[in-house]
Amino acid sequence: MRRRILSLLLAGLLAIPLAGCNQDNNPNPTAPAGEPGKVPVSMLFAMELPHFEKLVEDTYPDIDLQLERNTRATLDGESERRLRTGHGTDIITTTMPTGDVVNYAMDLSAQVFATLYQAGISQTLLIDGRTMFLPLPGQYYGYIYNETLAREAGVTEAPANTGALMDLLDAVAAQGLGFGPDGTMFALESSDLTTVSSYLIGTQVPDFLGKAAGVLWRDDLKRRQGTFAEGLAGCLDLSGAMVEKGYLGSAGLYNKRGNAVPVQERMLAGTMALTYSSVQFLDTLNAESAAYEFAMVPFLSAEDSHPWTIAAPTAYLGLNAALQEPGSEAVLEAAKSVLSLLSTPEGQAAFISDIGASQSYLAADVPVAEEIPEGLADCISCGYVYNIQFPAKLLNYFGRSMVSALNGELTPEEALSNVDHYFLEGDEAVEYDETLIGVAAGDMIYENYNTRREETGIGNLVADAIREMTGADFAFANGGSIRGSLYQGSVFGSDLDVVCPYDNTLVVLEVKGHVIREMLANGITTLIQDNGIPGGRFLNVSGLCYTFRAPTDTAPAELLEITLPDGTLLDETQSYKIAATSYMAGANGYLDNNGDGYTMLNIFSDTVPLAEDVSLVEETDKTLGDSLQYYFQAHNGEAILARPEGRIKVVSGNG
Repeated sequence: MRRRILSLLLAGLLAIPLAGCNQDNNPNPTAPAGEPGKVPVSMLFAMELPHFEKLVEDTYPDIDLQLERNTRATLDGESERRLRTGHGTDIITTTMPTGDVVNYAMDLSAQVFATLYQAGISQTLLIDGRTMFLPLPGQYYGYIYNETLAREAGVTEAPANTGALMDLLDAVAAQGLGFGPDGTMFALESSDLTTVSSYLIGTQVPDFLGKAAGVLWRDDLKRRQGTFAEGLAGCLDLSGAMVEKGYLGSAGLYNKRGNAVPVQERMLAGTMALTYSSVQFLDTLNAESAAYEFAMVPFLSAEDSHPWTIAAPTAYLGLNAALQEPGSEAVLEAAKSVLSLLSTPEGQAAFISDIGASQSYLAADVPVAEEIPEGLADCISCGYVYNIQFPAKLLNYFGRSMVSALNGELTPEEALSNVDHYFLEGDEAVEYDETLIGVAAGDMIYENYNTRREETGIGNLVADAIREMTGADFAFANGGSIRGSLYQGSVFGSDLDVVCPYDNTLVVLEVKGHVIREMLANGITTLIQDNGIPGGRFLNVSGLCYTFRAPTDTAPAELLEITLPDGTLLDETQSYKIAATSYMAGANGYLDNNGDGYTMLNIFSDTVPLAEDVSLVEETDKTLGDSLQYYFQAHNGEAILARPEGRIKVVSGNG
């Protein structure tokens, strides 16, 4: 069984309330020094904040707020990566306030500004009774539909319940409207696991979570006397019905890349009838579309209960705990002043202007410029607003489990049972899956069997990880062992398992150079097969380079040259340490294409002769996935990106 380095799940309070680094004097030593005579305060964020920056400058002339723009995709991973290495920003930004980032945050409980927020949201952010983060202004969420298409289909009134919502989709579909090239007409505007979970939980609010029974269930859950299976058994009912009718596809709920369904593009083109998103997204659609009008409704009831809207902060801000070290007093006081200013109506208004938020969580009244759609405005004025807050890993696991059930990989009962097991008893495998491992600086793509026929970024990454973990001279990863991509942004344990899902362990061997030539020659023998899919034996390499002639219809591939990175030819008489999988070395034998034909490495199987000029140096218990985890942790001071760099050169078969 694979061994993993696990982080402990933080024991933060689970609540679903209803609303009615130490681097001497600078925890961020890579930040600019700032303007002369001013105290620099660094902060990462996903967009520009011109109004808030100006407010800070006007209010505190002695503070230089150094805002670094980052993408939403990398915000959490980049923030935590820097904190891990003692280079974190002074103000911490996160969308996962109960994740591991809490380990680096300062306790704000004694700060006056921490008491100025609405109790409903403040209580959900408590970690062991402490306030670690402040909620930024946020958004109200609900369904956005193409009102123009609805009218063309004969629907003139906004849907008042889930039955009417399905009727709207049926009517639009009957006219052949609102469909995209994938045949679907509904998707979430943001398909990350947090959004997936919030949406599925939100469907349960009007008829259960927002009622007395739901409040009691929530309280039982907080005391660990209730289960998700008891409270959320129907969370897939509506989505499941949409899947059955073809209105929703699996990628519409969750895809790691996050842009598998181009929701904005399709809504504006009239090839999507419905999405789940925020008031801000509604404003964007109506501002950019000349052909269609869009409307918004809250979460609807199937039983004639009052509808509800979901509310969620854009992100959360905290203070780097390293600021409490001696020598950082000036930066600490300046950072506190920034958060104190944020916690005023003026600070909230400036932030709202910058990020287009539709609500503030400050207890004091903060005017919001954006007009709230009528249905959501009614929910807000009557107090039908639901705030969802789970520990980040639990929320991710819930979303992932429900998507698996929607895709038919699990029954809904099995999925909820798994969530309850993790929530009540813990689970090392799940803990690993939902642990932030590191950050990818760009996409490293596995597609169209590319790791089985050419050099790729993802293939180079896997091979480099193997070589670095084992200390071998050269490392080899057969292309069939790589089955997924890594995308720009935060990388979790589950992502590494997708890239390298097999449990074959690694071995270090001492071999003569001629064995390496035989390996590489074997690796190019299945580039063309009758089924059109290249074989999995193609070798991704680290520590050396090779050139081969591509196969043609009349001639097989031909290995031409093997060199070291400096251009020196491989010495076929010299001994080298190499790392490869036990699978290639015969651990599963070589019958039925096991071992991918690497009999020249055989040290395990007794069905073929043992290899010559090959000896075992080390039989590890580490997998390819373990090597990737090792690599990210060994390089946690940098965002990881591997690209093709000329390790494998292909000469035309006709050349």
